[in-house]
Amino acid sequence: MRRVVVNDASCLIDLRKGGLLEAVCSLPYRLLIPLPVRVLEVRDFTDQEWRHLDDHGLITHDLTPDEVAQAMALRERHRALSANDCLCLVAARALHGILLTGDALLRRVATENRVRVHGVLWVIDELAAAGACPTSLLTKALRAWRDDGTVFLPRREISKRIQSLAGQSTGDHRPGDAS
Repeated sequence: MRRVVVNDASCLIDLRKGGLLEAVCSLPYRLLIPLPVRVLEVRDFTDQEWRHLDDHGLITHDLTPDEVAQAMALRERHRALSANDCLCLVAARALHGILLTGDALLRRVATENRVRVHGVLWVIDELAAAGACPTSLLTKALRAWRDDGTVFLPRREISKRIQSLAGQSTGDHRPGDAS
């Protein structure tokens, strides 16, 4: 069974900005988004983008009343987290999944709750390791994130990955491509 990756809004938005939505669907994970996050926070995705994600296995998770109660209790303890952050964390915990988020506080609380947590740079690493897309696409995504003032990723980590991928870029050429 493939491991579940629960996506918060910021990570899906960043993956879209990086042009990686299609590539991330090829990884050996089941992507999941809580229904309230999909409806309330990721409003600018087109119907076509949602259909593509849905067709490639994205699960829109409608949390149980017990999961919602757990999320609200978590929110009481961590007031700086949004209700949707708490829904993502509870879904990841309930499904023994990985939480994908860029929010530092959510990452800390997830770790305290023994939930495995990563961000979009981990997705880059996973895509590179799996050879799921050309390194040029990964480099393009990293540069887009680096240059986007609304994407908050460590510049040093982005630079490290760009340099690492530059050493692998010779594998991007396909037969018939000009060098």
